[in-house]
Amino acid sequence: MGHHGTVTSLDPISQRTPVDDAVPGEAAAAPGTATAADLAAATSPDLVADSVADSHAPADPPSPRARIRPATLIGAALVLVMAFGAGIGVGRVTAPGATGPATPGGSPAAPSGAAASSAPGSSPSSPASPAGASASPGPSASFPLAGLPSDGALLGSHNAKVQMTYWADFQCPFCARFAVDVLPQLAPLIADGTVSVLHRDFVFLGPESIDAAIAVRCGGEQGKYWQMHDAVYAGQQGENTGSFAVARLKEIAAGVGLDATAFAACLDRQDMLVAVLADTAAAVRAGVSSTPTVDLPGQRLVGAADAATLRAAIERAAASGAAPTPAPSVVPSGDPWAGTPTSGLTAGKDAARVTVELWTDYQATGTPDVIANLEPGLRTRVASGSVRLVLRDLATLGDESMVAASLVRCAAQDREPAVWFVHSILGSASRGANTGLFTTRGLLWLGAKLGFDVTALDACMRDPATVAAITQETASGTSLGLRSAPAVLVRVGGKVVARFDGPSIDAAKVLAAIDKAK
Repeated sequence: MGHHGTVTSLDPISQRTPVDDAVPGEAAAAPGTATAADLAAATSPDLVADSVADSHAPADPPSPRARIRPATLIGAALVLVMAFGAGIGVGRVTAPGATGPATPGGSPAAPSGAAASSAPGSSPSSPASPAGASASPGPSASFPLAGLPSDGALLGSHNAKVQMTYWADFQCPFCARFAVDVLPQLAPLIADGTVSVLHRDFVFLGPESIDAAIAVRCGGEQGKYWQMHDAVYAGQQGENTGSFAVARLKEIAAGVGLDATAFAACLDRQDMLVAVLADTAAAVRAGVSSTPTVDLPGQRLVGAADAATLRAAIERAAASGAAPTPAPSVVPSGDPWAGTPTSGLTAGKDAARVTVELWTDYQATGTPDVIANLEPGLRTRVASGSVRLVLRDLATLGDESMVAASLVRCAAQDREPAVWFVHSILGSASRGANTGLFTTRGLLWLGAKLGFDVTALDACMRDPATVAAITQETASGTSLGLRSAPAVLVRVGGKVVARFDGPSIDAAKVLAAIDKAK
């Protein structure tokens, strides 16, 4: 992406990354890998936080004060990867410390306080706390930032010498520490126009992260963004435990003095959801992989930097006059389709002798088997130049089939990367018809974690023309006599030479038929 600059990586005890959110009772997977449960989580509004950006804890777990969740999904049985960003990285929580390289002209970041959390999901100041007990530090009710000039998510002057962007998740305990301990100490530099602070959302810890971010934006619509920013951090009580359920967010808003009717209406607005997810996608594209992450001109600080370190970085930026071009984090990529020539809903050369049509309903219980056992062999044959693949919709199992198909179709229409990756993710996650797995909200979040243009995806998925196109293609499949998905047609010169119908497909027989047709 052409970014350059200095990356200061602070001690993992003060950062939050997508790794140590392993699901209790599940076997640990290798770093950067995930299981079918993670794939299901990727698209569920209740579970999506444990997907794309989140992997299971490694065999040798990180410090209990670290949050590491790299962004790839490579199911051992599914040969997949879900990741967050252009390599797809997801968030982690970074605490202050001195394990990273020194900042230019300065010493390594020093710890800004002990982070004594004893279990994943607990606050940096205490062991894992029960729901209902304060689980992390938070700003006081005095709203120490509220007296400064602000414009929505921007704190300070638009004409400040330096703009500092900080990426955060409102459920991240180290982000709360950063908000309460560090930002108020920057008040003099904000007030005199040296620096402005732009808060941007990087939601990865769970569905309540999204709702909290929307709530803060809704506060901004009533001129109280930073009051809500402080109050929401003060309200942390553990991740996805109800701390930021809608009812509680309304209580927080009332405490800040927001109009209840306007706030409630704002929480339900699709444009607010899309704005939060668009920020998250932008973070992915910028290589952000931890919260909090601070971007300054020519510099990136990963973790909850102490005030002295941050002031020094701001002063360097003000003196240098550098453009805001932070260096991206290094993020792994695990797309199984990477390296396979694809274009939209097709893979392979147009001149290939054999065309294989994959007719898919993402809710069909036989689809995961196709992803796991058939598609690796298809990719090999595509790479040889002898086979061309085409994705077709056979969405017969209900509304969620349409929603899933629309994500894939819209990603292709908007020329997003990793269209086939999304196809594999959704197909591997299937657990039957209309289980609540494939919702618009959950799939937009998946798109955000992959760095897609969420605004365009949302518009396309809600466009009646998209549903009409899927319906028409499904009808064409049934007119061919295809009874249910998954189904495979093998064509040579446009003529069907082999046909395989669901509910289960024998991969070996399909590949043998393709090889015979070649």
